[in-house]
Amino acid sequence: MVSEQVGSGSGAAGAPPSDALHAGFLERLSVDGASVSVMTLAGNQSTVSSSDALATHLEQLQYDLGEGPHYRALETHRPVLVPDVRSADHSQWPIFGNAVCETKARAVFSFPLRIGAATVGVVDLYCLAPGHLSALDVAHAAALAGAVAGKAAAYAATDADGDGRHDSELVAGTRREVHQATGMMSVQLDTSVTEAFALLRGHAYSAGRSVDEVARDVVARVLDFTRPSDG
Repeated sequence: MVSEQVGSGSGAAGAPPSDALHAGFLERLSVDGASVSVMTLAGNQSTVSSSDALATHLEQLQYDLGEGPHYRALETHRPVLVPDVRSADHSQWPIFGNAVCETKARAVFSFPLRIGAATVGVVDLYCLAPGHLSALDVAHAAALAGAVAGKAAAYAATDADGDGRHDSELVAGTRREVHQATGMMSVQLDTSVTEAFALLRGHAYSAGRSVDEVARDVVARVLDFTRPSDG
C-alpha cells in the first residue's frame, strides 16, 4: 500500500496516460479486459485505469462487497486465478461468486501491484470465455503488474491532489465522495471511520445500490444516518 503522496514526481505534468496502465495487459495477454486500482495506507481505493464497462463493473462489485479475487490478491500478495467462474469454488468470496456468475465474464484473474515488498494495488483481468492463463501469460502479467505499479501509485496521488483527471464513467478515481461520506457518517454515529465505511457498504448492499451511489446521497444529505429511518 502507498501513502497519499508519492514524492515530488507525482505532479500533474508527470502523470501517465490512464489508458497506458491497462493497455499492456490487453496487448500481451489472452484476456478481454483489465482494470488497475491502488490502495493507500489510509485504506482508500483509487481506480486509475479501466478498459471497458465490464472491467469497471467487476472492480465495482468487489469494492461494494469487500470480497473477491481482488481482495485476496491484496491480502496474500500473490496472483489469484479463477479460470472458470461457473465451476469455481467461491467459498472465499461467496457473495461475489454469485454476482460474477451473472455477468458476461467467464474467467477472472487478479495480480498484485508490488513496489518492493509492498503491495500497492491490484490489476483485475477478465475473459469472456473460460480458460486457464498459460504459464507464460502468468509470468507476463506479473511482470507487467510490477512495471505499472509505480505509475499507478503516482497517478492515484496526482488525482488525490485534485490536479489530475476527473472521475469518469469507466474510472471511479479516488472516490472522494465515499471518503467524505464515511467521515460524515463517523460524526453522525460517533464511531470510527472503519466502522462507518462498513456500515456504508452494508447499507449499499441491502439497498441493492453501489457504495458510490449511497455515498453521493450521504454527501448531498439525502441520506442521514442520525435518522433511524435512514440508517
